[in-house]
Amino acid sequence: MPETNDLAGGFTSIDDMADKNAFIEYLKLIDSLAYFQEYKQRSFELLQIREGSSVLEVGCGLGYDAVAIAELVGKSGSVVAVDASRIMIDQAEKRLENLNLPITFQTGDAHQLSFEEGSFDAARIDRVLQHVPDPCTVIREMTRVLRPGGKAVAIEPDWETFTISSADKITTRSLVNFFSDRFENGTIGRHLYSYFGDAGLTNIEIFPETLIITDLTLADRLFDIINTTRQATEAGIVMGCDAKGWLDELRESDANNRFFCSYTGFLVCGTKEE
Repeated sequence: MPETNDLAGGFTSIDDMADKNAFIEYLKLIDSLAYFQEYKQRSFELLQIREGSSVLEVGCGLGYDAVAIAELVGKSGSVVAVDASRIMIDQAEKRLENLNLPITFQTGDAHQLSFEEGSFDAARIDRVLQHVPDPCTVIREMTRVLRPGGKAVAIEPDWETFTISSADKITTRSLVNFFSDRFENGTIGRHLYSYFGDAGLTNIEIFPETLIITDLTLADRLFDIINTTRQATEAGIVMGCDAKGWLDELRESDANNRFFCSYTGFLVCGTKEE
């Protein structure tokens, strides 16, 4: 994984990163895990996508979700998938070449969507608002381009719900807070309800989605635990000896099948007023 700001900041500047493939492989990992597959399916259901629907996917990444949505809207529907990264759009378009699906990919800024008001039946954003400078503006833009009665869905973590089982509470708290604070909006999950309301969305529903990991190797791939610990040590957040002891404890717990970590994301749905 990239040495600096991988999960927290790297997704805002993928095209400028030396190791772009690390981000691509990370998104492939996400797509392969049951937790993400299950909440994604639930988000599609909340959007009430049907044959002929027009759907906007904001921050489409590699396009996996856009493809799943396109299969739901059918040939009479349409999907527009937007991402700030040219690299991600190129990757998504390569995957789409022989699928014959009604998807249009384009680069764009989620803060200023290039669509007319009322262009879509549904709009979706997944783990993107944690990275953007102004999540409120993005949600307002998604709402603007919805037709009256249209559905908006967002799925975002709240990184202060991140837990790691350790006897060293002080070091654990320091590292978890350090990890959360590296994101542009590390606590975005808890704010989605008010942000949706501020954008004029109604009938807001919230569903907590908790991921539990009991394997240190997988947890490190998902949460960059070892690299985050190194960076926190370099920043003077924790002492080197405490960081080493903490990681040693995690490795021992993992060897004894006692490793545990979790986090909770929030799936939020709202409706644009008629």
